[in-house]
Amino acid sequence: MTTRSLYLLLLIPLIILSACAILVPKDYLVTHDQLERAWSKSFPLQRELGRGLFNASIATPEVTFLTAQNRISLATNFSVSSLLAGGVKGRIGLSGSLRYDAAQRALYLQDPNVETLEVDSGSAALGETMRPALNMMLNEYLRANPLYQFKQDEMRYAGNDIDITKISVVENGIKFDLKAR
Repeated sequence: MTTRSLYLLLLIPLIILSACAILVPKDYLVTHDQLERAWSKSFPLQRELGRGLFNASIATPEVTFLTAQNRISLATNFSVSSLLAGGVKGRIGLSGSLRYDAAQRALYLQDPNVETLEVDSGSAALGETMRPALNMMLNEYLRANPLYQFKQDEMRYAGNDIDITKISVVENGIKFDLKAR
């Protein structure tokens, strides 16, 4: 075997390996349905507030994609009951930007902000009183729990580790731009 033939023989596996890197998909879409399935495992959320004076329950949030702002919005029904002041039911809406934690392979809602609070008639004052507590309850939950977590094998393709380079909120989901490591 000549030296040239040996070089060609060694070059073939390198060409194949580099071709695998080229084949890594350029993006990945997490759809509305995938987010809803992930969320339905964690809700309804129940907490005691005000040192046990109130019991709060938050239903599974509905996700809306705010493409122009590159944010997502969550809206959900809530109920708060109290022995002292009766109860209140309503709907709360918040939005936030997205943050990806590579170490945990997880997508989080960053800096969520309560934007709307609607309460059933007759309990508006109690609803506004509960606004900070509901905001804190949701913020604590969202800081500790991802919107979506990738499985280990979802971050590998053709033997290559994948990095996320950009996150975009699009009409039908959350798009991740990918790059082979």
